[in-house]
Amino acid sequence: MKKQEMGESRGGEELSVRVIPLLLAMMFLLTGCTPFKPYAVEYRVTGSAPSVSVTYENASRGTSQATGCGLPWTYSFEGYRNQFVYISAQNEGESGTVTASIYVDGKCYWTSTSSGAYVIATACGSLPSE
Repeated sequence: MKKQEMGESRGGEELSVRVIPLLLAMMFLLTGCTPFKPYAVEYRVTGSAPSVSVTYENASRGTSQATGCGLPWTYSFEGYRNQFVYISAQNEGESGTVTASIYVDGKCYWTSTSSGAYVIATACGSLPSE
């Protein structure tokens, strides 16, 4: 068996390294498929509370918080399949209602409403896998 010299081509291996990515790219272009379809995600907090404290899963998949927020309050970002989404809003006053909702591509997927002093409304889920 001959030992392969440095710099010598391995024909078949080198060809497959070049051809496979090219074939995959052509398949996506010809079929109109994209590997990951982004979703338009919008968090909405509405209600009659004087102000709210909001905790949410942000676009970077981290947790963000905001206090003293007036209503309505919104936050939008692009999400991807199976991504976890979360919004929680707490009434900072002694009366009023709070509704936390998550919209995906313009449709309401999750919503929660609470009424009263310092109540919390929470909505969460995972984006569609398609």
